Amino acid sequence: MKVHKYIPDRLFGFCVDGAGGQVFFHLASFHPGDAIVKRCANCPSSGCSWVDTPPPPILGEEVDVILDESVPTQEGRAPRAVRVERVAQPKALEGIVDMFDGHRGFGFVVGEDGVSYHLHTSEILDRKIPRKGQTVMFFPGTRQGRPRACHVKVC
Repeated sequence: MKVHKYIPDRLFGFCVDGAGGQVFFHLASFHPGDAIVKRCANCPSSGCSWVDTPPPPILGEEVDVILDESVPTQEGRAPRAVRVERVAQPKALEGIVDMFDGHRGFGFVVGEDGVSYHLHTSEILDRKIPRKGQTVMFFPGTRQGRPRACHVKVC
């Protein structure tokens, strides 16, 4: 399955399988793995909480899901997961903001891998608005088949 949607403010999300079937999960059932070891050039050597904890679910990432078989699924509702686990540890990327429209709430960042990632204000941590040319750290994800910058830290 893949993470289809994650709402950080509400601490829940949905996974989807290849046939479009959805599974609900709460952040408490998500097992993120190990802490991140990559720091951007502007990050102090200690005290950066972004690199000291593993990221929450990333849009488009592969996960293993165990369903809660003890609770019957209600009509029109997605089954609930008791455990969601990453298949692979995500890699953080450093990137440069190519453009960002603060009024419209989106822009693009070019990662160190050369890919242009869609950057949405809902993915920016600490609600800092990035400027063109500014360095950011993020996790590469996908949304609707397109590259998306997830859990973005403005450096």
